[in-house]
Amino acid sequence: MARPRADTGNFPKEPHSVSLKVLRLSRPSLALQHPLSRESDAEIPHVASLAYPSEAVDQEFILSNNLALPPSFGSAHVGETFSCVLCANNELLPSNTSKTASGTKILAEMQTPSQAVPLDLHTAGTPEDDQSGPGSALQRIIRFDLKEEGNHVLAVNVTYTETIAGDGQATSGRVRSFRKLYQFLAQPCLSVRTKATELSPIEVLDKTHGPYGRTTLVRYALEAQLENVSDTTIVLEESKLQPKAPFRSTPLNWDSEKGSGLTPHNPIINPRDIIQVAFVVEQVEGLQEGVEELKNSMRRDGRAVLGQLAIQWRSSMGERGSLSTGNLLSRRRAV
Repeated sequence: MARPRADTGNFPKEPHSVSLKVLRLSRPSLALQHPLSRESDAEIPHVASLAYPSEAVDQEFILSNNLALPPSFGSAHVGETFSCVLCANNELLPSNTSKTASGTKILAEMQTPSQAVPLDLHTAGTPEDDQSGPGSALQRIIRFDLKEEGNHVLAVNVTYTETIAGDGQATSGRVRSFRKLYQFLAQPCLSVRTKATELSPIEVLDKTHGPYGRTTLVRYALEAQLENVSDTTIVLEESKLQPKAPFRSTPLNWDSEKGSGLTPHNPIINPRDIIQVAFVVEQVEGLQEGVEELKNSMRRDGRAVLGQLAIQWRSSMGERGSLSTGNLLSRRRAV
C-alpha cells in the first residue's frame, strides 16, 4: 500500500494499543524465472534458477506456472475498482493483564480531486473472526470505482476503548483514536480521441406534411482512436456507442457480428498501441423523441449530440475496467 501521509491521534506521545495495516487487493501475476543455460550445471544446477522445477513443463520459458503476489502497490487506473483490506490489530500481548483494548471501530472515506466519499466497509471473514482479545484483528474490505484522474487520498479513522487495571480493579475506559491518510495517483488507462463526419442525408416520405411531404434524416460517421496509455496489456471486451434520441448506432468493429453466431476475437492492446473503432449514427425514421432538441441544437451552434461511448476491458489477469465518455458532438456546420 502507499506510504501513510500522516498519523495523528489523541495521545501522540503514548503508543497505541491498536495498529492499522492497509493492503491493496489485486490479482496475482505469473511468476517470472530466468533459466540458466544447461551448460552451467557443473557449477550451478539448472533447476536452481527455476521458480517451479518440474519435468512436466517447459523449463526454458521465462513464465512459470506459479502465481506471484504483487510486490508493491502498483498502478491505479481510472475505470478500475480500487480494493484494499483494512486491518486493525490488537498489539497487546496475552501476558499483559493490566491493559485491554475493546470496541474497535473503523471508518474510511476516499478523497478524490473533486469530493470526499464515505466508504462502505465489508466484513472480510465471518462475524466470529471479529475478536477483541490480545493479538486479534478486525478486518474490513473497501471497494471504490476510480472515475477521476489525479491524486486520491484514502482516509482511515480507528477508534477503540482502552481500559487500564490498577490494584486488581479496572478503571474506567478511555476512548482513543487515530487517523491515517494514504495517498495514491489514479492514472488513465485508455486515451480516447473522436471525430464525427457528416454523411449525405437521406430523404424519406413524411405523410404528416401532406401526401408529398418529405423529411431529411441526418447521418454521421463516428470514429474513435483508443490508445493504451498504461504500462500493462489489456483486452478490449466491448466498445459500444449509446446513442442519444433520435439516433441509432451501428457498430463497424470486431464485435459487430457477435449476434450472428460467430465468435469474435477481442483485440489485445499492448502499452502505447492504438486501435480504431467506428460507428454509423443515423436518425431513426418516424421517431419524434429528441427531434426538437436536435433541431434547436443545429440552429443554435450547428452541432448535434450523438451519444456516449462506453468501453469495457480486462487486464492480462482478468481485472475489469470500464470507461464512459461525455456526450460526443458532431462537427460544427459551416455557415
